[in-house]
Amino acid sequence: MSEKVAVRLLGPPEVLVGGRWVAMPSRRRAALLGYLALEGATERAELAALLWESPTAAGNLRAELFRIERRYPGLLRREGTRVALAAGSDVQRFLQMVLDDDPEEAVRLYRGPFLEGVQPPAAAEFEDWLLLSRNRLEERYLDALVRLADRKAEDDPAAALELHRQVLARDPVRESSCRAVMRLYARQGEVQRALAYYAEYAAFLERELGVAPVQATRALADELRSGRARTQRWKRAELAGRDAEVRRALEALEAGRHVILTGEPGIGKTRLIHELAAVQGRRPLLMRGRPEDRRVPLATAVRALRAALAEAEAQEGWVLRELARLLPELGDPPAEEAPHRFLAAIGEVLRALDSEKWLWGVDDLQFFDDASLDLLGQLASQRIRRPLVLAYRTGTLERRAEVWVQSLIERDGAEPIELGPLEEADVGALVPDGVELTGEWRTALHRYTGGNPFFVLQAVEAWREEGRFGRAEPCPELSERLFTLLRQRIAVLPVFERSLLRLAAVAGEAYCPLLAARVLEATPLAVAEAADELEYQGLFRRGRLAHDLVREAVLRTLDEATVRALHEQVAERIVGELPPGLVAAHFEAAGRLGRAAAFRLRAAEDAVQGFAYREALEQYHQAFALAPEPERSRLLGRTLITRYRIAVALADWERLRFELDATEKAAAELGDAYLQRNVAVGRLDALFRANAFDRALAEGRRLLEDEGLAPDQRAMATYVVAQSLLYKEPRRSGEAARLCEEALGYVDEGWYMWGWAHNTLALCRLHRGDLDAAEAVNGRAFEHFRARRDLPGQANSHRIQALIHWRRGELDAARTRFGEALALARKAGFRTILTLVHDWATAFYEAEGPAAALRELRATEEDYGLAGRRRLLDLPLEAFT
Repeated sequence: MSEKVAVRLLGPPEVLVGGRWVAMPSRRRAALLGYLALEGATERAELAALLWESPTAAGNLRAELFRIERRYPGLLRREGTRVALAAGSDVQRFLQMVLDDDPEEAVRLYRGPFLEGVQPPAAAEFEDWLLLSRNRLEERYLDALVRLADRKAEDDPAAALELHRQVLARDPVRESSCRAVMRLYARQGEVQRALAYYAEYAAFLERELGVAPVQATRALADELRSGRARTQRWKRAELAGRDAEVRRALEALEAGRHVILTGEPGIGKTRLIHELAAVQGRRPLLMRGRPEDRRVPLATAVRALRAALAEAEAQEGWVLRELARLLPELGDPPAEEAPHRFLAAIGEVLRALDSEKWLWGVDDLQFFDDASLDLLGQLASQRIRRPLVLAYRTGTLERRAEVWVQSLIERDGAEPIELGPLEEADVGALVPDGVELTGEWRTALHRYTGGNPFFVLQAVEAWREEGRFGRAEPCPELSERLFTLLRQRIAVLPVFERSLLRLAAVAGEAYCPLLAARVLEATPLAVAEAADELEYQGLFRRGRLAHDLVREAVLRTLDEATVRALHEQVAERIVGELPPGLVAAHFEAAGRLGRAAAFRLRAAEDAVQGFAYREALEQYHQAFALAPEPERSRLLGRTLITRYRIAVALADWERLRFELDATEKAAAELGDAYLQRNVAVGRLDALFRANAFDRALAEGRRLLEDEGLAPDQRAMATYVVAQSLLYKEPRRSGEAARLCEEALGYVDEGWYMWGWAHNTLALCRLHRGDLDAAEAVNGRAFEHFRARRDLPGQANSHRIQALIHWRRGELDAARTRFGEALALARKAGFRTILTLVHDWATAFYEAEGPAAALRELRATEEDYGLAGRRRLLDLPLEAFT
């Protein structure tokens, strides 16, 4: 740098003064200059807020700028209310050299980490920026070292080795440099030294991180040991005969339409997705279902989010905090529920991947759990319109998924493509080089495999190993013969590889290399190398079982006792690490029914927290089925209120009666009078839910004559009478309010209906025109719900506050509150509250506008199952219009 004044910010900060570099004494001054060097001209208010968490921040900045300008004239430039760095800096030149592909000059300029030694007492936002900036510049420096090493590899391998060692010293897990070191040693004839370096590196990864080198590194080591590269044993030509399907899919994607792929297992659906990506020069980004997902609420979504985060650019802190609701490794989630922010956070991750680089896909939709399917549908609200390629097995979708797919076809014009078996002429394209396939053999192969590409590949490989090509022999029946072939391949595996395959088949979704290392008491490297062999044999694909048919074949080779023992080992090792529903499934398969029941209950509780209500009921009843009597009856009694609220949330009155009947039977078996009265109160509330107000009033008054009612039961019966009275005769809202207050007098705030009774009391006050009192009571309910993270309650409180604003003529505030109520109600999936909120929001927009909001609201009716609903307005609409 030849400037009269300049700064060096890579390494310890320095300023060029009088032709010599001098250290910068002020850490905050260095921070200010570093920010300007990377971010350019910045508003003074923004700088002040970044560098001082103080009411005097603006004054502090003025003083600091004055000192810099007096001591280093020409270093800064004023641009109105903005400040910029006027002098040159090494960090700017470094980035330019990286851009110009001049790694030698970039390496020379990098004296050390950005703003080395600077950690000013600044705002947290600045500290986050500094950490990210240091990491980004360090990555650029390491990339420059690698590029420089690559250029020196031919003429000066010793220098290239040293450069790659520098990279690994700073970033020990950059395995590309490890492989480069191995190749450089091998190029110089030092193969044993290359293998020794690999062994040392593998030991380091296992010791420090508990992992093995990646497959590319392991494959290179295997190549160096054997003197040859390992190749696939068959051609990757699974797409033979799919030209028409590829053409149709590409035309749809280019027109911005979704593609729906269906077909039997092994027919090539997943392979076609990858081919579509390759043809378009993209990478596939897939949300994959797996067989165990339907037992574990949100399992598919959690896995997909982890995969997306691994590919997306670094996300802002608020995004990661919201996603921590599903991904505990991201830290603690926010205490306050904000469904719109949670969906927005997922949208931020997806927008980071919303580019031509990616082809988005959904694979094995038939395995999706319902909660993940709901979340996938809700993402449409984020206005992300990238076309998807969806794949699933023909005839396997649950009703909800089938309806969603049909809507994509009918409403969005998605292109349905069913993949049928290959024609006989196309089967030959799958045969590896060196095998002559006569017409007779091609006919036999097609007849034997039914034209299924997976079957073809497996059969050809087995027949080639047996030396059967060239002989005309009849083929046995398809399914049993194929499993025989797979069993033969399994039988010749080395012992450890066979054990790993068996564990993967039993573990299913729970399988991972770390689990395998624990169960098999092996090192991560041993597991990884065994997985490589299974991949080579076509039994693994991308570190997991290659196909469900492989899993079924493996399980057929195991006796029942072995399967149970493996399930128990898997279950014990995934407790606390994987979802409780998955743990329960393995304990159940192991015959440990008591432990399975306990984890089913945990899975039900987690599903309730995630608003996956139907899944929660399913988990509860699976737990009941596993528990012995009388524990089963006790569990029914203990969970009655939760199950009752779930049925109400779903507005499923038939299910409500079922839950009450099951619990009443349990109460009789236990001789539990309290539980029997709880059922009676539940039946009373069910009358109200069914709009049978006269019967509810009569039955409620009769029930209140029972002296044996506990305080919470008496409170609930009184509250039901109050609601029935308000709905039947709104003009008697004063009497209904008195009954609400009476109900609240029996209990404290721990009562599960405490907030709802306050909501109803607020409606009574609102109906009588006492808006201030209504607002105060409703505010207490909202704070109660927020403290308990009760989304349906918060949604209802927002609805009532919107009605108060509407009654006052505060239309903008009412619109805001209706929007918040709708977002929370949709997130919670509480149908009774969603219906109420939707009805009142519709009534409001019909009366007050805007028309666009009304159109959007009506357009969502079908999405949320509200089409053709009954109105449940709990106040006369005339009071507002």
